[in-house]
Amino acid sequence: MKVRRLVGLFIAIIFVLTTVIAFAAGDSYVVIKDKKGDCKVIKAKEKTPTTIAGPFKTKEEAQKAKAKECPKASSETGKTKSAPKSSQ
Repeated sequence: MKVRRLVGLFIAIIFVLTTVIAFAAGDSYVVIKDKKGDCKVIKAKEKTPTTIAGPFKTKEEAQKAKAKECPKASSETGKTKSAPKSSQ
């Protein structure tokens, strides 16, 4: 009887560990470029037709790749447009 309990417990532990690993491995991030030319980091399981970099395991890695692949988009964020200077 103890052997059956141990085997059952062992199978249950294997099942739980496999399930946790399967869910944890599913998250990844990719960098995409939309129709307007804007680059974005999204969560996706695989590459999409608009993917320009990825997949990455963490969002931080994807943000670094976005800055590298789309320098125009990342340099424009946070800047304000200044009024044109008049030359008189």
